[in-house]
Amino acid sequence: MEAITQYFVSGIFQGSVYALIAVGMVVIFKATRVFNFAQGHLLMVGVLLTFVFINKFGIWISIPLALACAIVLGYLIERLTLRPLIGQSIVSALMMTLALAYLLDGIATIFWGSKIYRYPHWFPSQSFPFGPIKVSSAVVWSVLISAVVLVALALFYSLSRMGKKTRATAEDHQVSQSLGIKVKRIFSLCWMMSTVIAFIMAFFFGVHVGAFRYLSDWGWKAIPVVLVGGLDSVRGAVIGGLLVGTLEVIATAYLGAAIGNIFPFIILLLVIIVKPHGLFGQVEIGRV
Repeated sequence: MEAITQYFVSGIFQGSVYALIAVGMVVIFKATRVFNFAQGHLLMVGVLLTFVFINKFGIWISIPLALACAIVLGYLIERLTLRPLIGQSIVSALMMTLALAYLLDGIATIFWGSKIYRYPHWFPSQSFPFGPIKVSSAVVWSVLISAVVLVALALFYSLSRMGKKTRATAEDHQVSQSLGIKVKRIFSLCWMMSTVIAFIMAFFFGVHVGAFRYLSDWGWKAIPVVLVGGLDSVRGAVIGGLLVGTLEVIATAYLGAAIGNIFPFIILLLVIIVKPHGLFGQVEIGRV
């Protein structure tokens, strides 16, 4: 029983990371119809930059500084790499995000190499009882912050004026433009939001696993999460992340690391066979 509880807790933590990475992808896809392959690399950059900032300036200066960097980085990515491709084939935008992923990976290799850096434990380190086991504060804080970010995102889409404009843009770019919505501004906003989400998770994720360039691998594993939950569904990204993360941990424990590493993709295949649009994705009916 204790082992099952431990696997469940580890799966919830892993799933919450997958969920936030997937939510960042969904935020961009809903507005732009571009699938961002570089989301995991934005998380990696966030962890490494925050590590540098905390060591130089302390935590309370580092948090707003890292978030400011996230906003600037998200804006520059959209403005310099994606906006010139508006009107081009969607494949061009997909390849651009893939190129961006390898660019960020190369920059991380140049400045940080392959070394694992120990992250400063900047919040209370006490453990919390959860049934027969104790859960580290890094896991608890990561899950709580993930929940706060997701609730804030839901409120933004449902209550704020800009959130409603973003939802309208997701429905149809041309109609939104005709209604006076500045679609390009919405694109920039979504890229900035996605980058900020990645950086927020970095504050807590780095404490748990350290800072190193191979954190971007989590982004590749989040791709099945997005497709399982549905490309345009924030709710699907959350549920898919928790589902995939928990099942991956259990598969790793009982079937070995080799099976565990590919288990998210096994889940993806099974779900796509039954529901090609994902568990919560919007089914689009085209006229033939």
